[in-house]
Amino acid sequence: MSEYSQSSYAQTAPPSHSAGAPNHGAAPAAPSKKIAIFAIVGSVIALVGSMVNWVISDAEGATGGIKGIDGDGIITLIIALVAAILFIAAMATKKAALYLVGGVLGLAMAIVAVINMADPERLLVQKLTDEEGVSKEVAEKAVDQASKLYDMTAGPGLYMVLVGALMALALGILGFMKSRAAR
Repeated sequence: MSEYSQSSYAQTAPPSHSAGAPNHGAAPAAPSKKIAIFAIVGSVIALVGSMVNWVISDAEGATGGIKGIDGDGIITLIIALVAAILFIAAMATKKAALYLVGGVLGLAMAIVAVINMADPERLLVQKLTDEEGVSKEVAEKAVDQASKLYDMTAGPGLYMVLVGALMALALGILGFMKSRAAR
């Protein structure tokens, strides 16, 4: 044994309570500002992803792709903005409900992203009907023909929205649970 493990001083545990005061345990800490900050970052990532290409194609001479704001990206843009504002308010007020609503908005963004990832042609149909004024049936036929010729895949914007949305969802729930525990 080493000489440091043997001590002539008595080692006692600290008293479990103060004289005359009952011990109710330490109060849990309120959620860290880091949770809200990272939730805000997730919302901003989703917001930026809403403006980036959601559909890209391997067509020759094709430049860029179709941006999210040409379709459902407007929805995720607005939801991400509201979620970021809620997380800022949650950081300032430490109210559990704000974290929860921000997390639910993250879930909504994730659902929109997954729907568009599963069917990238959907955005092209929306763009044709909105910008070109063609009927939905004509747009669907044109997109069906184009998808046979060219490979259309989910672009980086959808992945950004999904990552940001999942961050907002997870951190919103974590902030909610920590806020509730701090009461």
